[in-house]
Amino acid sequence: MSQTCPSCGAPASGRFCPHCGVAIDAQCRECQNPLPAGARFCNQCGVPVAAQSAPAVRVRQPVLPWAVAGAAVLALAAVAILPRLSQDPQPVPTAAAVAQPGAAGPAGDPSQVDLASMTPRERADRLFNRVMQGVAGGDTAQLGFFAGMAIQAYGMVPERNADLHYHLGELYRVTGDVASARAQADTILAADPQHLFGLFGAAQVEQQRGNGDAAKGLYQRFLDAYPAQVARNLPEYQEHAQGLPSMRAEAQQVVGQAAP
Repeated sequence: MSQTCPSCGAPASGRFCPHCGVAIDAQCRECQNPLPAGARFCNQCGVPVAAQSAPAVRVRQPVLPWAVAGAAVLALAAVAILPRLSQDPQPVPTAAAVAQPGAAGPAGDPSQVDLASMTPRERADRLFNRVMQGVAGGDTAQLGFFAGMAIQAYGMVPERNADLHYHLGELYRVTGDVASARAQADTILAADPQHLFGLFGAAQVEQQRGNGDAAKGLYQRFLDAYPAQVARNLPEYQEHAQGLPSMRAEAQQVVGQAAP
């Protein structure tokens, strides 16, 4: 029976749309969870619905403007949000592993947990971990897909704060959408012009764009604001206390300032 795809509106028949791969009426082949019409991924195990289709539906990944070098990947820390900037015009992307209470599954893999049982923020953070740990390990095969899932998940979080906007900025940045990444940093700075996450996120974007002078100016503002901001002991600073000194060291390296 022919029907209309709930995602792209094209005529479709069978279990999957032949145009975009969205499930019409399907069951997850990984965990057998019933999938609602229009599902792009399983809400139980996180496996993409398009990848379960019998026809070879290719999920397009964005063309990344950088390459992950093996030696650089080994140097990336996976204990906090630790942006790792190089002196190259195209820096190595951030690696992160934000520890979540009750985390389950290897390397925060959303396919190993019941995403439906989590709060919107927990679900978004779990997907964020999956993306950043993939970047840290050089596994970029599904980077675009999982980053897209994480961005959508953060869009469903009702509470917006600086930490959320920084996570969104990182997701956009590692997939090459520097305009959206800068917009997230600017959102933080609009609320607090001295916020460390806003200044550092904006500096990363400008360095990735190749705007060295703008990046140095933002990194200098970050360093100038650092003592007073850390003294504020904001919740997001507490959560990423291990990462802040590394961020400061990166900023000092870029502006040519000796570490204290």
